Parts: sequence; structure tokens; C-alpha cells
Amino acid sequence: METIFRNLSKQELSKIKKLYRPHKIQEFIDSLGYNTGKRLSVLRVLRERKADCLEAAVFASAVLQYHKIENFLISLESVRDEDHVLCIYKIKKRYGSLAQSKFLGLKGRSPVYSSVRELVMSYFEHYFNFFGELTLKKYSEPFFLDKLNKDWVSNDKVMYIIEKELCNMPHIRIIEDNPDLPRVGKERFAREILVRPKNIRIGRQYQCLEK
Repeated sequence: METIFRNLSKQELSKIKKLYRPHKIQEFIDSLGYNTGKRLSVLRVLRERKADCLEAAVFASAVLQYHKIENFLISLESVRDEDHVLCIYKIKKRYGSLAQSKFLGLKGRSPVYSSVRELVMSYFEHYFNFFGELTLKKYSEPFFLDKLNKDWVSNDKVMYIIEKELCNMPHIRIIEDNPDLPRVGKERFAREILVRPKNIRIGRQYQCLEK
């Protein structure tokens, strides 16, 4: 395990060692800025203290691997919205997740779920776009990072490979294509959005919240 972290300094490795429980990793992720630029490796996430959902999930997986905690990645697929990536871990036969997001409700989950599907469904009511539509449709089969080469922790380009692999994984449908569902209420919309991208279009009924 030390091999994949060979490019980290002693100080950086010390930080990884301190993140020995999943909730500590999630707290670290919560302290990061949201990356909207080029892809960052695990090493650069640690150094630059920012990450998007994919980068944070890969970072979390690397740290969990270091501490020998079983884990894998899954992709949540949506319509008329961005997809989302989670790092899923398993402790005492229960699943939890670690995540970064622009939305409060799409961050991590405690390890209390009996199946991956049950955990994924806990995201459904929180997975909405800037028009208030509930958009989560599918989730991928597990993707394990230990199949990658030994340089994936410090190689920015590996992130693009992981992203492509997740997109190509078989996905499991959780809901029909066109369900008649209400849009998210104004209070939840205002409460759960943590990062609002510049020039993003927002549904008319929510525009009053910007004033």
C-alpha cells in the first residue's frame, strides 16, 4: 500500500494516516473548495485542497485503501442534470458513502445501509437540478481502483480514465423514464444548494430566492 503513495512527502502521508475513519475523510472533503478547473490527482487534491465529486471520491478511495477499508466507486446517472460519483465503503456488513457535491444532500452517508441500492435511494429526494426536477435515474455497478497502475494517486490524467470507465460501466435503473413527480420546494432548493455555478439558468419559481 505504501507503493501507491510513494510520491507523497512525509508530511502529506501523515495527513493520510490521520484520516483513519470514514467520518474523518468526509470532514476533510467538506473542508475542501469545489474544483471547477482541470482534473486533479489524489496528490493534488491533498496539496491544493479542492476537488469535484469524482476527485473527492477517488481521494476517499485511496485513503480507505491505505487504511484497509473495503471500498469502490459508483456513478449516479441522471437526466437533465450532472452525474455524481460516490465512494462506497463497507463496515460490519453495512454500506456508507463519501462524497463531494455542490448540493448538501448529495454528500456522504453513514454506514447504516444494508445494500448499495438502499444507499443510492437515500439520494433520490436530494438529487435535483436547478429547475427543481428530481433527476436521479440509474447507478453503476462497482468500479474498483485497485485495478489501476501504481501511479494513479499522483497522475492527473488517470482521472479522465476513471471517468470514462465509470461512464462505460453497466448501470442499474431505479426509476422509469418519465414519472410524474413534483418539483422540489423553494425551502429545500435554497437550503441544499452549496455552490451555484456562474451563469447557470434557474427555474422561474426559484429566481426570487436570488434577491
